[in-house]
Amino acid sequence: MVHVDVFGIREEAPSGKCSCGGTCGSEMEKTMGVMYEDLVRFCQESDLGAEVELQFIDVFEDDLKGYDTAHTMFKNGFALPLVAVNGVVRLYGGISHSKIYDEVRKLREA
Repeated sequence: MVHVDVFGIREEAPSGKCSCGGTCGSEMEKTMGVMYEDLVRFCQESDLGAEVELQFIDVFEDDLKGYDTAHTMFKNGFALPLVAVNGVVRLYGGISHSKIYDEVRKLREA
């Protein structure tokens, strides 16, 4: 099972520059919560549905203990949302379905 954690603020839209070059849809004014729900639907409908576990962690409402890297990146100004795959932050500033899919697939095939 591959774990994908999305760190963000559920009711806010991303405000910074994303790491994927704009393919994540971060400029579309969706909230991070809506972007996460879109990711959940995408994963459920893909061939990875049974092999990926998704979790949204609100950086203001949820406990960040155990998420030291994401917490440090957030405090140092990396744009939310941050996306971690198996505990390693891979993306920031948006939620790119295709990039997350590729990361999960790589880990699944390893």
